[in-house]
Amino acid sequence: MKIGVVVWAEGLNVKFRINQGAKVERGQLVKVYDGNIKYILRVYNFRPESLLTPVEIARISEKKSHGEDFILYDKGLRLYDTAIATIVAQVDEDGVARGPSSVPSLFTDVETLDKIDLEQLNLDTGDIMLGYVRVGHKKSKSIVSLNGGEIIPHHILVSGVTGAGKSNLSKIIAYSIMRNEENNYSFIIFDCESEYFSGNAPDKYGLAHLPEAEKKLFYVTSDVKEPSILNYSFYYKGIRINRRIRSHPLEVSFSSLYPGDFTMTGEFSSPQEELLWLARKEFGEDWLSILLKSSPNFLYRRFNRMVHKNTINTIKRKLKYFLGNNDIFKEYVETDLLKAILGAIGKGMVILIDMPYASEGEEKLLTCTIARRIFYTYEKLRKVALNEWVRLPYVLITVEEAHRYLSKSSLTNNGEIRENIFSIISKRGRKYRVGALYITQMPGELIEPVVRQTLTKIILPLPTKPDYMKVIQYSPYLDEAEQEIKTLDRGEALVVSPPSGLRFAVPVKIFCFEELVKDLLEEERLLLKSKRIEKKGAGKSRVAILDEFKK
Repeated sequence: MKIGVVVWAEGLNVKFRINQGAKVERGQLVKVYDGNIKYILRVYNFRPESLLTPVEIARISEKKSHGEDFILYDKGLRLYDTAIATIVAQVDEDGVARGPSSVPSLFTDVETLDKIDLEQLNLDTGDIMLGYVRVGHKKSKSIVSLNGGEIIPHHILVSGVTGAGKSNLSKIIAYSIMRNEENNYSFIIFDCESEYFSGNAPDKYGLAHLPEAEKKLFYVTSDVKEPSILNYSFYYKGIRINRRIRSHPLEVSFSSLYPGDFTMTGEFSSPQEELLWLARKEFGEDWLSILLKSSPNFLYRRFNRMVHKNTINTIKRKLKYFLGNNDIFKEYVETDLLKAILGAIGKGMVILIDMPYASEGEEKLLTCTIARRIFYTYEKLRKVALNEWVRLPYVLITVEEAHRYLSKSSLTNNGEIRENIFSIISKRGRKYRVGALYITQMPGELIEPVVRQTLTKIILPLPTKPDYMKVIQYSPYLDEAEQEIKTLDRGEALVVSPPSGLRFAVPVKIFCFEELVKDLLEEERLLLKSKRIEKKGAGKSRVAILDEFKK
């Protein structure tokens, strides 16, 4: 459908007059044909064009304010609306979308996109589904998907305010990974609110409701006491459905922890790190228990007075902060959670770590410990067993509240730079198939290298200027997106992903996880119902069986 006419073009910007009665929305993708070239444009702003004199404007507005009628002669010539758009792609005669190398001629028609146009943009060529192409605030029928093997090593940044749909997006990514039959990816989720397993409300669904949960979900929870199969049952439209899910207790032995697990939190100074390694060398696997139980005077003498007592006291205080009250980290444990997680990763599973009652210290230590083991395992295999490494799935690690780990304040103290495991992964993870999913409400707090090195960005509603300007500043294709980002609704996003082949900021309506699960459960319900009818219907007529199925 024709919606306008080009009246100006310069650089990558095009201004077109909007046809009378046509509706154009910010963020909408449109097209312009000019000979054998098709230009794809994204609208980012509007501007009324007026040839009225100041006197005419004053007279007409005064009449309008009093409810009087007025006549404006030659209105179509003297007053009209224009939209300003940026050229995002150019489709030549071969049908391949490329970066724009020219601009459309003046007075060429502007039209809405159709299905063929969207297919030429190659927005659905990946295996990580995100949602539908968005036209204004409405969804189209065209799907946007990303190539997991390309985007995971280069990291993903998800930014949005509270209620923007960040958790829903994480579930959508988990959904795609669990439904990947080739086990190409693994996904680590740290759930501090217990919202991912079964949903956080009666009308919500979780990963356990997916049919693939029995093979692709590894659930770590304090609700089980030993590695086992957890039976999770629920009802859907009167049909009882049972899931048998692999589960593991949420517990880590002191003896399985190393000084590096603590130092990679970024919370220890150089003298404190030296003390931790000295204790490990002196006491072996019992180093942690001895540090916690022994008096500062005993440790001072045992270390031959090489360590200050103040450092010993500080270490004891920090260890207690991270280890908590023996809810997760325990002195004697028969299981090996870290080994079990590495095994599940090798099978391409989604690992859901449910820890709603963890303290801030426990959460940080567990998150950093697991991330550290994954990264260094992949790094070691890459160097000493290349044939095994190439068979490993790409692994994506969720970093909730990423600004707590990757802000300038968290990585420096009194001028001293303190690396943590996530700052290391941000720089080196791409070499070893290890990527991070940074989720944050405050991307403006992240250090610049992290934002710059994260090549896939999914921007949900983000109204605060310091935050969206930080993302725009270090991202391609977002130069003119400021107004659109401020007006996004819940579940709407702009997606930038050069590794996946996206050549512009794609407007997306993110899938609703609940709707996807309902579709799968409906298929499962009909299948279960048909099996029960077949079992009951032995000897019944075909008409009777069909009548029962329709009930």
